[in-house]
Amino acid sequence: MANFYQVKKTIDGTEYTAQFNGISAALKAVDDSYIQGSNNISSLKLAEYIFDNVIVAPKVSVDDFDNVSDMNKVIEFGREVMQGNFRNEAVGSAAEKKNKA
Repeated sequence: MANFYQVKKTIDGTEYTAQFNGISAALKAVDDSYIQGSNNISSLKLAEYIFDNVIVAPKVSVDDFDNVSDMNKVIEFGREVMQGNFRNEAVGSAAEKKNKA
């Protein structure tokens, strides 16, 4: 069973904290983002999910960004964490801190 973890990353001068909530949560997020009656994912639904459930600090929404490009940088980071791609980095950082204490 995977543990929940958090990862921090500075994007355009703002430090964001994203939380991994498990693979089932990631799969549900994608399933819930489909546009009804199609095979297409709603960018808005997925972005809202990531901002509500993955990016835990600072709390932001789609409309907090000046342009789509800036928002996409944060969404990309959130999506990577949501899919578990930063797990080793987060676990390694926690272990290093514990060993230094």
